[in-house]
Amino acid sequence: MKKALQSIVLLGAATGVAQAATSVTLYGLVDGGIGYTKTKITESDIVHDGGHRHSGSWSEKRNIGMTNGILNGNRWGLKGSEDLGNGTSAIFQVESGFDLGTGESKQGKRLFGRKAIIGLTGESWGTLTLGRQYNVADDVVSGIDPFGTGVGQAGVADGAFGDSVSARMNNSIKYLSPEFGGFKFGLAYSGTHDKNSSEKRDEKSDKRDTSNWISAGLGFENGPVSVGVSYDRFRTDVRSSGYNYDLDQHKYVDFDTKTSSTTHMWNLFGAYDFEVVKLHLGYGQIRGSVAGKAITEAQAGGIGLNSALAGYTTIFKARSKFNGLNYAEAPGFRQQSWMVGLSAPVGDAGTVLFSYQGNTSKNTNNEYDGMKGKLSIFSVGYVQGLSKRTRVYAAASYGVGKMKFDEKYHRGNVKLKSTLIGVGLQHRF
Repeated sequence: MKKALQSIVLLGAATGVAQAATSVTLYGLVDGGIGYTKTKITESDIVHDGGHRHSGSWSEKRNIGMTNGILNGNRWGLKGSEDLGNGTSAIFQVESGFDLGTGESKQGKRLFGRKAIIGLTGESWGTLTLGRQYNVADDVVSGIDPFGTGVGQAGVADGAFGDSVSARMNNSIKYLSPEFGGFKFGLAYSGTHDKNSSEKRDEKSDKRDTSNWISAGLGFENGPVSVGVSYDRFRTDVRSSGYNYDLDQHKYVDFDTKTSSTTHMWNLFGAYDFEVVKLHLGYGQIRGSVAGKAITEAQAGGIGLNSALAGYTTIFKARSKFNGLNYAEAPGFRQQSWMVGLSAPVGDAGTVLFSYQGNTSKNTNNEYDGMKGKLSIFSVGYVQGLSKRTRVYAAASYGVGKMKFDEKYHRGNVKLKSTLIGVGLQHRF
């Protein structure tokens, strides 16, 4: 009986140690409020050959009412770690986004659309994770903007920069280093290495897909200084080859087709805290089609508010290799964006936010010659903490854009006006 009691005590002690070494946390964020959004696009008079003039057109989209996820997207998740010894831990995190108004899952109705990872982390060597996760730009760049990636067009992701500052990578492997004297770096890869082959009586086919996405970044933070630089490269590479029997020609016909494209996205952000006010600066570029297979499958081809103008640049020529593509979807697309922002503390728990974003865009192919876009966004906000977990906020943003055409398109300019106003309450748990 005495030995049995000792065994029970030892088992209980071992269980307590295991529980102490393992932790699982339920967390989340709920954000809701009242908002007003309005987007109006106006196309000026169109002039055709012979001087015939047709009046322009306009469209307007407006919404007033309850809105959610203004300051930050709604989410809930689970994360945990287990101490493996020698300063190394096994980690996992699954995070789901949702619409507060309807209760539906976001990110294409995925169960864990925001993040789903497993990996290892160590204080001395960094963190290695696998799964669906953010690109490195989200770690080193996006947080330097005063509005981050939230507040709709006021943030850099939905504003002038697009997905280059924050995007999710499926089936990825990612490494983030520990800090060395204020420096940290990261590298991530997501790719496909599929090969399908078949051979039948009258045909043979080989298809290879090696499309991939590489994301890298470097960050530095020391005292009042924060700097982040990121680079993302999308490579589409799909090839099909083989032969089949042509019944009309009564012979075997070989085929060999290849689809390839490369898109580069890079950003450089920095901030300096003067204590009474913090200065935020950012610059970035997108070079190449945002409709390549590597980008579209990753859903990382967003170009921010500029997408509202891109549709007016679509080429409709049956003999053109760009038929049905707008200037952002065709190779040769160029977008450069910039941001200047300020944030200042107010009292013990308040913060005033301001930013100006701008960008210019074009396509270097001759068929898009003369199409030039320009965008400006002015935003202001205020966040007041009510407790460690709850805060209220107000934000307003106004964007104006213009797509210019030269005379060969026989059309006037397209103008964009976009307004966002919102107040809300956010609670973290």
